[in-house]
Amino acid sequence: MPIVIRAKQNDSTNDVIKRFKRAVTQVDIVQKAKDAAFFISKASMRASKRMDMNRLRRRARSLKRMKNVSELSLQRINDRLH
Repeated sequence: MPIVIRAKQNDSTNDVIKRFKRAVTQVDIVQKAKDAAFFISKASMRASKRMDMNRLRRRARSLKRMKNVSELSLQRINDRLH
């Protein structure tokens, strides 16, 4: 999918470049290229996911112990766990 940015009549070059950069970040082209730069085995992907889940569980436990934590923040973490 090509990214097309058309310069408007009153746009400076910097404005067009800013809009192009914003469009590229919205599509995540740069992040996809960085992710594909190195091979990541399925085992290390599973290990990374497992570490992320453990971190979220620890975070949820510590937030439950706190007094002034909103239910919304706990709900967000629980949604990410399931």
